Amino acid sequence: MAVSLLVVVLMAPFLVQAISLDVRRQAIVSALQKANLVERDPVSVALLERGEVIILQETFSSERLKRIGEELFDRKGAVMDPLMVSEVLLLPRYPEWSPPFLVESVQTPCMVTGVLIASSVGAVWLGLLPGYLFMVTTGLIMGIAGVMLDRPAMTFVATGLSGLVVSFTLLMKLLLVGLSGKPRWMAVAQTVVRESVRLRISVAFIVVLLVALPLIPVFIDHKSPLRYQIQSFMARSLDLTYVCAACMTLTLGCATVAFEIRDRQIWQLLTKPLPRLQYLLGKWVGIVTMNAVLLVVSGVGIFLFVQWMRTRPALDELDRLAVRDEVMVARESAFPPYHGMTRDQLLGAVDAAIASDAILKADIQEGRKRIEDVRRDVSAERQKDFLASQRMVGPGESKTLVFSGLQGAKRPGHSLTLRFLLHAGGSDTHSVYPVVFRFRDGSWIDRKFVPATSSVIAIPSDLIDEEGKLSIELMNLEFDATAKAFQPGEFTFNWDADAVELFYRVGGFEANYLRGMAVNLVKLSFLAMLAVCSATILSFPVACLLSFAVFLAGSMTQFLAESIRYQSLDLGSSMVAQVVATIIYALANSVEFLLRPFGETSANESLVRGINVGWDEVMRALAVVGVVWTGATLLIGWLAFRRKELAIYSGQG
Repeated sequence: MAVSLLVVVLMAPFLVQAISLDVRRQAIVSALQKANLVERDPVSVALLERGEVIILQETFSSERLKRIGEELFDRKGAVMDPLMVSEVLLLPRYPEWSPPFLVESVQTPCMVTGVLIASSVGAVWLGLLPGYLFMVTTGLIMGIAGVMLDRPAMTFVATGLSGLVVSFTLLMKLLLVGLSGKPRWMAVAQTVVRESVRLRISVAFIVVLLVALPLIPVFIDHKSPLRYQIQSFMARSLDLTYVCAACMTLTLGCATVAFEIRDRQIWQLLTKPLPRLQYLLGKWVGIVTMNAVLLVVSGVGIFLFVQWMRTRPALDELDRLAVRDEVMVARESAFPPYHGMTRDQLLGAVDAAIASDAILKADIQEGRKRIEDVRRDVSAERQKDFLASQRMVGPGESKTLVFSGLQGAKRPGHSLTLRFLLHAGGSDTHSVYPVVFRFRDGSWIDRKFVPATSSVIAIPSDLIDEEGKLSIELMNLEFDATAKAFQPGEFTFNWDADAVELFYRVGGFEANYLRGMAVNLVKLSFLAMLAVCSATILSFPVACLLSFAVFLAGSMTQFLAESIRYQSLDLGSSMVAQVVATIIYALANSVEFLLRPFGETSANESLVRGINVGWDEVMRALAVVGVVWTGATLLIGWLAFRRKELAIYSGQG
């Protein structure tokens, strides 16, 4: 009780400050949503001319907003992003004595308070209070020393490392308590958890992970855009967590069974009334629960580190806005459809192309080329050209793109993000070219784009029609502000099929992050079953070789599929060489087909890009990888294990 009261007293100032900021934020957003520059109301005029908002008898101002000026408003005079403006205005009100992420929202100090109370009470209950206090005190002392020495990296690493170690120790102890039930498989699972601490190789992966996570942000370039810093950290930390957990899973799963068989320790277990199926399930449950603990600790650590990195200086307000709308979010994406030629159109185009090419006709007539091959090649080329023509806009011309299925994205006060990457001229990245985006209500946005460089614009969601469609006309024009007229662009621009993409928010980052970690846990559960069942049949080295081969091949299925698609294996023209090549391709295709679901079940890249990891994806991973694959592996392992003679005494040893 005393520890809990102390935590509440220490966290109370953060909660009070967070509530105060939230009240002001809501008031500013409410006032900005009613403002309109066309009507010249006092709020919009003050924001445009002085970069300030007066609300609750307080004046909030920002020189950066004043410099942006009219870019804050859309063509109808409404503030394009009231929440972003409120964050910029409130930034000077954040207390210097607090990390910004702790007072950014009311939920954060409440969550931190709950975690601290739970961990302190758990330390007392589990008998780990001395070690808990030692690690927490050490982390605080080093953190305070880093602040006093103006070494924020030292503060971050010290507090982060101590927090991860304390959390992992408490949860591992709690896991042992949870596995102390009467069922026989629980005893096996508890033995696996205890054994993992004794195996140095398992501990090595865990230590590498807990030590490396706080160090990753230190080595990321602070001068790069903030969104790239956060995405780089998330990509490296999530991949490191998954790889370390997978390596620990495969090594521990193979070792815990193979070593017991090799050292005859399994005799003592299976001579008791312990079915072999329960033995395998106990081993699997022990490894899966360890992975759950490891993912919880590293996942919470990554989440908190990301929140800390958000407080780093951004290049500009657009950069900070990109962090909120492109990274710390759950988004769905939509592409405009590009329609190919119909069969009749294609046949006519192919016949016309062959008839107009004298050389091609001569090759066909003289037997140098087969008519079927020619028609196939010409057909593919004409279809490709026809699709490319829909993604090309000449000077003064335009193309209309239609995005469908956006009913869920039409929400008042929300905006969509259009990502586009265009090519023009020689695609010189030192040049800029004009483009205009016009919408169904007649409003338009003009931009300058750098060729071969991705750019984004915000689009109000109220431009979506009742059928859930958004029409955007890309115009190769330049707006002359002096003449108040449009002028044709200088060069034709074009784009690839996946280079114009519309993103819209469907949820928050927190829930999306949790679903992504659940997908990783499902994949690790399959690897645990694979390792355990492999070791029941094979020796430790061979079981490791098989398990790691499946893991690596499954993780590389996308690369393998692309390699097969563009294969160019040449072993000679002999019959033997052709047979060998056929066998190689058959094996590669079989491996790619069998392991494709494992490779496609991936959430890390989606989390880094802010793409929604939907419940359908989680359930598909659970059904295919978690149930079908894991269950099939268990069945094969159990059938082989139940026939294996383990307690045959040789008369030696």
